[in-house]
Amino acid sequence: MGSPEVKFTAADKMTVAYLEMRGDYSRIGDEMKRLKTWIDSKGIEQTSYPFCLFYDDPTSTPEQDLRSEACIPVVAPFEPEGDYKLKVMEGVQVAETRHGGPAEDFPETYGPFLEGLLKDGYQAVGPPREYFMSVSDVKGPGSGFLIQQPVTKK
Repeated sequence: MGSPEVKFTAADKMTVAYLEMRGDYSRIGDEMKRLKTWIDSKGIEQTSYPFCLFYDDPTSTPEQDLRSEACIPVVAPFEPEGDYKLKVMEGVQVAETRHGGPAEDFPETYGPFLEGLLKDGYQAVGPPREYFMSVSDVKGPGSGFLIQQPVTKK
C-alpha cells in the first residue's frame, strides 16, 4: 500500500460533550450513540461531526487499558452530569488523511500516515481524532473516516 494523501489544516477551538471509555476500541460506537441520545434528551445543540479520541496504541497496550473518548462538538457549555462531561479543546494544527475501508484495516492507514509525518519532521502533540462522516460528505463509499493527528514541526 502506498502512502496516504496528507493535508495540513487548522482544527478550530471547540467545546465538546464527551464520554470516556476504557477497553476495546471497537466499542466506541456504542458510547457515541449513548452520548448522542443524552445530548438530544437535554436539548444540547450539536455544531459539527462527532469524533473519537484514541489515546493508546492498540498494538502495544493491553485491550483492557485502552483509553478513548466519544466527543460531540456543542454550541455552548452545559452542566456535566455523571459520565457526561464537557471540555474545551484548543485550536491546533493537524495533519489529516482519510481511511477508505473497515475499521479493522486502520493499521494499513495509520502506519504509513504516522511514519510519513515522523519522516517529514513532525511530532504528534495529542491523540488522533477520528471523525465519522456520512458517505455523501466525503469521497464516496468506504471513505467515511477522516483521521486528524495534532502535530507540530520538530
